[in-house]
Amino acid sequence: MGWWNNVWKTRAEDWVYGWLGPEQVPPNSPSGRIVPDTAYLNVFLKSARVVDVRKGLSNFYGVVHSFIKLAHPSLKTAEFNVVTTPTALKNVDERVDRVVQINQRLLGPTPYRGGDLEIEVGLFSVPSSSLAGPYLSLLENLSAAAGVSFISTALPFVSLILEGMKLLAGGQDIRLEIGLSMTEPEPRQGYCVVVRAPKDALPLTSLYLDPADFRLLDWNGRSIASYPYLVLEVQAQRNRADWFRIPDLAKPYSRIKEFYREGPGRSEDTDAALQMFRRVARTCDDLIIEDANKVAKGVASMYEIENANAATRGSEAGPVEFPDLQELNLYS
Repeated sequence: MGWWNNVWKTRAEDWVYGWLGPEQVPPNSPSGRIVPDTAYLNVFLKSARVVDVRKGLSNFYGVVHSFIKLAHPSLKTAEFNVVTTPTALKNVDERVDRVVQINQRLLGPTPYRGGDLEIEVGLFSVPSSSLAGPYLSLLENLSAAAGVSFISTALPFVSLILEGMKLLAGGQDIRLEIGLSMTEPEPRQGYCVVVRAPKDALPLTSLYLDPADFRLLDWNGRSIASYPYLVLEVQAQRNRADWFRIPDLAKPYSRIKEFYREGPGRSEDTDAALQMFRRVARTCDDLIIEDANKVAKGVASMYEIENANAATRGSEAGPVEFPDLQELNLYS
């Protein structure tokens, strides 16, 4: 998959990995295969356990890195890169034995158009030093700027963040504590776990999720305390609440508003801007096809309504504002 190939080759431990069944997860958890172009995909890191992360060092940073790839018709793949240091894992001392409830969004909401879902996510221990703190802050800031939902925003940052993580992980004292690397040709909703434990010591069927904080429990309800682990959730949602913030829609929509504000004398320009917006909306990488068509039709209807209202008000009413995009009720 990505740069993790070298990391996986160096680990010697047995790791337990798999998807949890309905009886092992909180009640009413979403399940089932995700049908292409019907929903928006989300990936969350729900919790992680750290156990005796780094002996011989007084402090370390717990760093979570994820690299996720989705098949995409126009881009071949859409890629998202996240580096984060959860607050509870900053400057932790060497005798660590704790669960961190992270609920870190690693992807989404982004359209699932079919094809492979590739995920690499891991918890690294990075020695605390004069360089580590500022360097990690830079990677976190880049991750925040890139985001995990808008394809056009994330793409320019992928190589920068990936190269930064490679350089960080190239240090001799950097260690992968626990990680997951998987490819799902037909993504499903649900929870998967990876535990750094011998397979015969901790069978996957003996594991359960605490519904309160998503910590991993054994069949007696006791917290898994002896092994580090990660809990990951893959989730699909039909609606996208932040659709009106999609960057690719903002510029063409602002042109409609600009020309409309200038009045009837720019009606031809407004019509042209509307046609441009409809083309952009219908080919938007961040919307499933049904929603893309709804946005294109909805804005055209808004334009017709505003023109009718303007005719009723007459020329003495002065310039009027075209509605903000979020006023379009996409899911009524």
